[in-house]
Amino acid sequence: MFEASSQVPFPEKVLDRLNLPRFQTEVTSRSFVVAIEGPNGAGKTTLSHALAHKLDAFWCLGTDEAWFAEPFKVRMIRDADWFASAMFFLSGCLEQTRLLRNRSEQLMIMDRSLWSTLAVHAATNVDRLEALIAMLQPIASQIQVPNLTIVLEASFATCQSRIATKSGTARVLDELTATEVFHAREREFYTWLGRQNPTITFLDVDRSSADQVADKTLALLKKKRC
Repeated sequence: MFEASSQVPFPEKVLDRLNLPRFQTEVTSRSFVVAIEGPNGAGKTTLSHALAHKLDAFWCLGTDEAWFAEPFKVRMIRDADWFASAMFFLSGCLEQTRLLRNRSEQLMIMDRSLWSTLAVHAATNVDRLEALIAMLQPIASQIQVPNLTIVLEASFATCQSRIATKSGTARVLDELTATEVFHAREREFYTWLGRQNPTITFLDVDRSSADQVADKTLALLKKKRC
């Protein structure tokens, strides 16, 4: 179950005692996969669709779409025990990787990835992150992560204003973790992730329009891929 944390932000350096598993580094797919990450309301889905359109790239979710049947998705996010929820979404990420492995597109834009599952549980309770790392450790060498992950950075106020424009299930689920403490801890997780993995990069999108964010990202991708 995803519950907004009521605890204070992480004590200094608490994440530094943890090490990310050694995920697969050998490229086994034909495509360069760019994942868009960040807090709810940062604009991940809007940006990922815009990039796919502008670059004529293949768009996909980080989790296979079969995992997103609405009643089941709500159950696994809102009601399931946290470990069952984490296993559910991680399994969907692994299945998506398998399905994408033999596609012929040179560039894929992915809306979220396995990092999102780790982020939400780390922000809720860092002990969960430790447990998930231990679970992934034996199979990490078989898990291929995105070639490049762009983490969108936006203030809590900006994210809240964007969540407020949503409706239905999307808004209800985003609001489950809509607290300043959760937002701060999720950002700390991504900062830690960036220190652990050189394929992580950050983009400040606070108070930027969707077009401005797309332009910033295109410029970043040009630098990263040249």
